Amino acid sequence: MGTNTQAPRMTLRERNRLQTRRALLDSALEVFAEAGYGSASVENIAERAGAAKGTLYTYFPQGREQLFCELYEEINGELIDTATAIHAAESGFVDRVVAMTSAVADVAARPKLGRFYAIDDPSLDQALSPVRGHASSVIAQLIAEDYAELLARQDPIGTPFADSHTVAELLTGAMRTALISVAHGSRTGDEVTRAMRALAEGLVATAT
Repeated sequence: MGTNTQAPRMTLRERNRLQTRRALLDSALEVFAEAGYGSASVENIAERAGAAKGTLYTYFPQGREQLFCELYEEINGELIDTATAIHAAESGFVDRVVAMTSAVADVAARPKLGRFYAIDDPSLDQALSPVRGHASSVIAQLIAEDYAELLARQDPIGTPFADSHTVAELLTGAMRTALISVAHGSRTGDEVTRAMRALAEGLVATAT
């Protein structure tokens, strides 16, 4: 006799709670994308979701800070998954860096998501400290590993042209700049990926 591994079905109450929570997060994304962080209010977010202010605090006791962090971490998670998949599927330092840049640009090009993820408000520094840099650190680590491997292949016993972690941090910083440019409409995804290809190819050429 087989073992029943089917997950227990959620009750109607549980489904309604999940739907309410998601509606509050989606409304927060809209309000943050439109107003930024400083001008967004719990009242506006709750009203956009068709919920009472008290309901919002039931689900998110820390208010807008908690909403912002959860939304930010959702995007971090998406980018980490995408970067990891790219690293497994693509071969070569340049192609991997370009594909990761393209993934970042794709997030930036989504109107609400891009504007939200590109928000840079000094008042967010403390609120975002638990989640800021998660995606960047993973991407930087993958790039650093690839660049170190590239240098080792070119000159196994020589002095490295540049520290791989420093190179990776600079490239991920460029990706962040690209994200902001695409989110604000001053650059397209194609423009930033072409520029990143030139940077990555230049690093390879210098290392050879």
